[in-house]
Amino acid sequence: MKNWHIEYWTTKKGKSPVEQWFDELSKEQFKSIAKEIRMLEIAGNSLKLPHSRSLGNKLFELRERRFGYRVYYTFGMNKIIILLAAGDKKSQEHDIKVSRARLLEIKA
Repeated sequence: MKNWHIEYWTTKKGKSPVEQWFDELSKEQFKSIAKEIRMLEIAGNSLKLPHSRSLGNKLFELRERRFGYRVYYTFGMNKIIILLAAGDKKSQEHDIKVSRARLLEIKA
């Protein structure tokens, strides 16, 4: 049973980079990351390592271990989780910067 609701950060044109990233994954890769997202929907802010960790300043990292994927997110009001960016370990540094910028945009 889901306790939290997932939403996607979108551009001003209504596009979601995270959803587009999901669309590029193979069925097996998507299934693996979807399992982690389902856990996040159920556990919300009580999900901890090895699945999730705080990066500080209200930014969190959902960790998919099989393929090394990461989904960056924040918590909104009324049990909403906003997915900000996604990628793999190679793009991690860039993805975190993008996520922090999107988080600042949400706060503004």
